[in-house]
Amino acid sequence: MNSICTIKSTFIYVVLVLAGTNSLAGSSKFFYTGTKLYNLCRADTPIDEALCEGYILGVQDSIYSGHLSEHFNVCLPEGVEPGQLRLQLIKFIENNPDIMNFAAEGLVAKSLETSYSCKN
Repeated sequence: MNSICTIKSTFIYVVLVLAGTNSLAGSSKFFYTGTKLYNLCRADTPIDEALCEGYILGVQDSIYSGHLSEHFNVCLPEGVEPGQLRLQLIKFIENNPDIMNFAAEGLVAKSLETSYSCKN
């Protein structure tokens, strides 16, 4: 009886893990659109500015770590501060309002590449 319960528990666990993995693998949902990130970056509170800057730095780290490096060419010079990146992103989105509903990740990466493309 005890081995049957163990087998059932293991089976249920495997099914739940596989079901969860499958649903995540095909996900096309993104948390921030350009509009949402733009509004966060333009907010007047330090916490919203910090959230915006953290998002930008996360995308930048993804580019440098190789996750996005095949698609974007970015070389940040020494001394660039997160606040500068936030202000440049705001300007980039304002100059390209037709892309505000795209995924924020791509907008940030393109903004970084536009401002800090590597010189080859």
